[in-house]
Amino acid sequence: MKAWLCGLDDEEMLSVSSVLTFIGVEHSASFTAFHLPDFIVIGQAVECAQLDEMIPIITLSHSLVNIDDDKTEDNVWFCPLPWRSQDFWAVLKEIQQRRLLPQPSGVNLNLHVRHLEALLIRQALLSAQGVVSRAAQNLQIQRTTLIEKMRRYNIDKSEF
Repeated sequence: MKAWLCGLDDEEMLSVSSVLTFIGVEHSASFTAFHLPDFIVIGQAVECAQLDEMIPIITLSHSLVNIDDDKTEDNVWFCPLPWRSQDFWAVLKEIQQRRLLPQPSGVNLNLHVRHLEALLIRQALLSAQGVVSRAAQNLQIQRTTLIEKMRRYNIDKSEF
């Protein structure tokens, strides 16, 4: 399994990283490390997030669990630190079982387009070594448009 770590402070990162390493889950704080992670771990400092109903979320903050949307509510687990092996294994088992279930027949086109657009922007910035004007040229869009999209998707050129 693969996990993306988002918004964790140093103490949370150390604790979560050691548990995930111990149980053999690949993990990274870089969004571009994996094509698509099996789940996302969100730190306590994150108060709200734009949730992708397709990717399961483990949150260290109770505030993200209270979601009105029924589709995403079933895809978010509250697991405060320190993680207890029994509780955490139950969550991972449930996440793994959901991956085996057939996907719903409907496709959220907006969600997939946003994901693809963010992925293409990251790839362009990576190939341009973080030079925004060159990445915009590779994507065949205006530099200012690329900057707006980077803000929208919280992409920082310093990552590249």
